[in-house]
Amino acid sequence: MNRRQRTGFYILVILVSLVVVFPFVIMLSYSFRTSTDIFSLDTGIIPAHPTLHAYGSALFNYSIAGYGVFTWGINSIVVCGVATIAAIYISALAGFGISRYRFRGRNLLWFLIILTQLVPWIAVLIPYYSLLVQLHLLDSLASLGFTYMTLFTPVCAWLFIGFFQGMPVEIEEAARIDGCSQLGVFHRIVLPLATPGISAVALFAFVIGWGDFLMASVIIRSPQNWTLPLGLVSFRGEHRILWAESMAVASLITIPIVALFLYLQRNLINLMTGGVKG
Repeated sequence: MNRRQRTGFYILVILVSLVVVFPFVIMLSYSFRTSTDIFSLDTGIIPAHPTLHAYGSALFNYSIAGYGVFTWGINSIVVCGVATIAAIYISALAGFGISRYRFRGRNLLWFLIILTQLVPWIAVLIPYYSLLVQLHLLDSLASLGFTYMTLFTPVCAWLFIGFFQGMPVEIEEAARIDGCSQLGVFHRIVLPLATPGISAVALFAFVIGWGDFLMASVIIRSPQNWTLPLGLVSFRGEHRILWAESMAVASLITIPIVALFLYLQRNLINLMTGGVKG
């Protein structure tokens, strides 16, 4: 790539980045305004009269049936956290087994894991909803957490397969010579060495559930069980929309995830490269 091509490439990257980042900048800017200011002539990126009123109103004054952002945030953290931990452990075992051992049906299992990524969530939504109705499992955070776990596990296993295939086996063989069992090798050797990959996979899975609205809106009904995406939608009422408050909550949902992505970006790049290669 010569200098002119490199310059053109960098310009294209900058333009695409601006297009992607601009909506988030607007969201953050509007979160520091009042709803009145949003519909005023103050259209600049930097608010003329910045205020934290929207954050205070959304966090401390707004509620549905007595439940507010703090309750919905705790629900999201617990459901996504437990589902992520369970999915990470199961998928790590599956990825390690497929990458290290040769057994009958190994290629078929790998193919089925990849096949699950070709099926959109909405394709199984109606039969899954019917199943939950028959089992009386609607409006349950446990049902939502189990749903997230089943959705996280295949993609996490696929990523782990490529990640473990890139890890050297000499340390594992040395541990086996010293008398360590197969599970002992996995827990004492593989998992500590795979910490960067595990953190990246965990973040990848957690974000899927953290921002999910589709599955949560189908399974959850009562406000006390809402997650943050469901609570965010409630700021749009029948007669008015609380724009400033909704922008504030959206910022609170987005900023921590963006910060984690920036912190783990190197691990994520290495993970995705390994997963594709695998």
